[in-house]
Amino acid sequence: MKKSKAVSLATVLERQLKDKELKILFDERRFYLQVAHLVADLRARAGMSQVALAKAAGVSQPLIARLEVGDKKRTPSFDMVFKVLKALGYKMEINVTPETKRAA
Repeated sequence: MKKSKAVSLATVLERQLKDKELKILFDERRFYLQVAHLVADLRARAGMSQVALAKAAGVSQPLIARLEVGDKKRTPSFDMVFKVLKALGYKMEINVTPETKRAA
């Protein structure tokens, strides 16, 4: 019986992400989860409930809940994220950087 060689998750992920379509989907999902974790963390630091944040931002509590779990089915608009961050005392800025460096 052959013993299978263990492969790390990082190795599997590195191989899979060579597929450009999969990489785009992966990066998109990671982006939504980063926004979700940011909003949840900032709300917790502010000591606000989802209900209180929703009221302050002028949105519904279920919308805050969906935002905090990164619900991809109902993607948040920049306008909505802006309102939520503003209600938490933050401003939203967009920073764009190239993924890879090009040879000069």
